[in-house]
Amino acid sequence: MDSDSYYIVQLFQQGSYRAAIAAYQELSSPSPLLSLYAARAHLALTPPAVKPALSLLSSLPKTLDIRAITSLAHYLQGETESAVGDLEELLADLGDQGLEEGDETEGRFVRGVIGTVWVLEGEERREEGIEILREAVELGKDQECLGILSHLYISLNLPHLSSALLSSPSVTAFTSDSLLSQLLVARSNLATGPANKYQDAYYVFEEIKGMQGGRGEGVLAGVAVAQAALGRWEEARDATNEALEMNPTHPTSLANSAALALHTGKTAAAADEIIAQLRAADASHPLVADLEAKSSLFDDAASRFAPAVTA
Repeated sequence: MDSDSYYIVQLFQQGSYRAAIAAYQELSSPSPLLSLYAARAHLALTPPAVKPALSLLSSLPKTLDIRAITSLAHYLQGETESAVGDLEELLADLGDQGLEEGDETEGRFVRGVIGTVWVLEGEERREEGIEILREAVELGKDQECLGILSHLYISLNLPHLSSALLSSPSVTAFTSDSLLSQLLVARSNLATGPANKYQDAYYVFEEIKGMQGGRGEGVLAGVAVAQAALGRWEEARDATNEALEMNPTHPTSLANSAALALHTGKTAAAADEIIAQLRAADASHPLVADLEAKSSLFDDAASRFAPAVTA
């Protein structure tokens, strides 16, 4: 992998999607692999930029990987039924392809896409999605599928499974302390603690932030969470504000800003305003969903108590 390719792939893997797209657009003759990463970066934005992704994909040969990412784009566009059908057909065609090591291996992105979509489909397909991702990790030594699986465990409030996965000998044998593996461990450390793990995570995010192109919203969000976990509220606020200056609608940074509001002198009304911005940016964000669930429970409990009436 040449230096341009390594740089853009690194930006994508650390969550600096806008920087990855910008770096790609500066290339005079990008490879199909980088065009694929640029399309994936468009789809990873919030909301997903489906049209530019499909425009990039339409110019590429219809390989297994292109078919998978195209189906993902259609899924995110709302064409869920047809996209799922296309991915089921693609999985049947895949066989053992994509399990060989190498950046140019045909089919290397397919399991990550299918695993992601199966998880998005809900509980009825979640276990199948996890098995597909595990196959890619265990047999294909796929670090990106490792990242998806780790993120999934954390989002399901099972961070101990993420930590166990990342520290297992079968995984550390092929991650070789790569930058992506360090990032995944840092995220797991933030989810589990205690303080020494928060500090370790902070060091990783700070190191990445200092790299070329590393000052992206995702990395700054990691810095902010680590600082907040260590009780450094002002530093956490500064990192969050820097991320929001780059992208005022970045959902994770908006959620961080809302969580930090009352720790940094803002009023409850200001926090509510930030949550309204988050809801507008990503109505399905976990913080929004959690607040709405709690509000519904409160309303239900309140409805059970009628005010006392005196004669």
